[in-house]
Amino acid sequence: MPAPISSEEQTRTARDLVAGADPHRSLDCLFVNAPLRDYGLRPRVNDYTLPVLGMGYIATHAAAHGFNVGILDAEAHGLGIRRTIDTVNALRPRWAAFNLLAPTYELTARIAAALDPAIALMAGGHHAKADPRRVLDDPRFVRLEALVIGEGETRVTALLGDLDRRRELPKVMWRDRLLGTIACGIPQRGDTARWLAPDINALTLDRRFLTQDPHQAADGRIEANLVCSRGCPYECGFCGAASMNPEISIRTHTRTPENIVAEMHRLHADLGCTAFRAVDDLFLGARRVIRPALDAFAAERVGETNVWDATGRINVLDRESETMLERLRANGLREVALGIESGSTRVLEAMDKRITPAMTLAVARRLLEKGIGVKGYFILGLAA
Repeated sequence: MPAPISSEEQTRTARDLVAGADPHRSLDCLFVNAPLRDYGLRPRVNDYTLPVLGMGYIATHAAAHGFNVGILDAEAHGLGIRRTIDTVNALRPRWAAFNLLAPTYELTARIAAALDPAIALMAGGHHAKADPRRVLDDPRFVRLEALVIGEGETRVTALLGDLDRRRELPKVMWRDRLLGTIACGIPQRGDTARWLAPDINALTLDRRFLTQDPHQAADGRIEANLVCSRGCPYECGFCGAASMNPEISIRTHTRTPENIVAEMHRLHADLGCTAFRAVDDLFLGARRVIRPALDAFAAERVGETNVWDATGRINVLDRESETMLERLRANGLREVALGIESGSTRVLEAMDKRITPAMTLAVARRLLEKGIGVKGYFILGLAA
């Protein structure tokens, strides 16, 4: 029978799983990315998952303001639910923060419900934005002190400094424990924009908070993931990031091309990265974005040593000339991920996708002919 593990050993083991935190200071906040399934029941078989860039940006912002924060990426580590719970409790952070996503909501709720009551809870993410009342009504989140709707850098940092500030933070919600009603922060006049839409050109990402980024890809290149823009100008009916989303009307803008190239250069110089993946909702989605980006990439000769992948909009690429597609390839574009969604005209019209199956086939063929790879995203079972 193995010897019991001491609490000190448990804490030391738990710290080894956390990215970015200073182990010699008490932990102000632990950002927890729940696993996609309970790996305690069935171990994971793949060895890579996309990094939690959103959490990384929030953690970077909080750390820049003096807080000791870290990220526990349970998906990247292949942790089971019990191991995740035990890890958080062993570290005893002041706060535990969760990103709520549809595939991981149930597992996240189980983790939150089992944490030490002394740990304050906050949450955000797409599921929080799509259905905040469901989250606040969920008994497993009864101890939730703040539900942050939309981008979280400035408001999470403010909450870590003083929970009472939630009263003045827009789109921060919580359930009043005495009245049982849902409350929402009310910002001072003219103060909303700075909380909801931080200048993404002024934000940096400290990659010590990311467990698997950069990483060595299958082709041998060192690859990093980037956020080159936030939000989306389109209004597809199925999407929580659509511009018509009623929960957050203020839209952030694309990073400047110069800012993006500067990050590429830093990653190349410091970490040897020569491959980049833009994981935005939509990067190649408007000419006003594509053309300035290409001008900057060409001026900095990005395509001579680097390759990059991005999301693209089919109807926009359909309007581009052969010369423009060739220019994209010459400046390093390796692969485009297209939101194909469906091969049914009826379904595409119902979701207001503004594309046709014929348009999709034409764009895919033209990209492939230029040597640009194509990845397709599909939605199955959408009722039209």
